Amino acid sequence: MEYRCVQCGFRIKTLFVQYSPGNIRLMKCVNCKAVADEYIECELMIVLIDLILHKPKAYRHVLFNVLNHERTHFQGLLWKSLVGFLVLDAYRSLLVKKPEEEWGTSMSISSIFWIYRKMLMDVFLGNYMFLCSFLFAIRSLLKTSAQFSRFRDLLLAVLISSLGVSTCSDLHH
Repeated sequence: MEYRCVQCGFRIKTLFVQYSPGNIRLMKCVNCKAVADEYIECELMIVLIDLILHKPKAYRHVLFNVLNHERTHFQGLLWKSLVGFLVLDAYRSLLVKKPEEEWGTSMSISSIFWIYRKMLMDVFLGNYMFLCSFLFAIRSLLKTSAQFSRFRDLLLAVLISSLGVSTCSDLHH
């Protein structure tokens, strides 16, 4: 597996050298001369906080140095991320619509069903339009025939960043 420096994105062969169990030396990038990936020594919570704060180094760490496309069931991870994003987006949509709708004990089953149907249509249609425009932008702006595997990598990056945004926006409501 080929790793990347989280500072500059340069390809490197290894992130650390292990001398004995618990005794490692982090490698430096030959391009920028900085430590290639300092997140190796960090707790998972620090990485998650940096992902929520949208730090590019944290995304490079997760997408290039943690997720191994040969070892990880990439297709399953993509689907799980997509379902998690849609659930959080539906919850966000429900919280936004809650003040507009009358939520009381006298609501009929048909009105509740109508509200949820409308919410799910908004979520699925909005995200479908986003993904279509995202694919179009990749193909037209980058002037490439974006290979499907590269598109999956970009989609996973967008989903991971959106999960952080959805989580933060849910906390504010």
